[in-house]
Amino acid sequence: MEINKVLVRAFVSVVVSIDLSDDEDIDPDVATDILEPAAAIFRELSEEGRREVAALMLECAESEENPERKRVMIGLPEAIGLRGEG
Repeated sequence: MEINKVLVRAFVSVVVSIDLSDDEDIDPDVATDILEPAAAIFRELSEEGRREVAALMLECAESEENPERKRVMIGLPEAIGLRGEG
């Protein structure tokens, strides 16, 4: 598997796990403080790079069997600003 796919899959896995955690387990403000800098790095990519990352995220969603995780994955590109900007 190419490194871009591995890195995006790892990021998606962490984001989804944080997003679906209970507020008692991970404070929402702390989660935002953790994820926002990473999301900002993706937004610094060229338009082509953002499209590639978004496509890889949606590829992760296609292979996800858990409906709740899949739902979060599908919304992730828009949620972190990879779509609708540029």
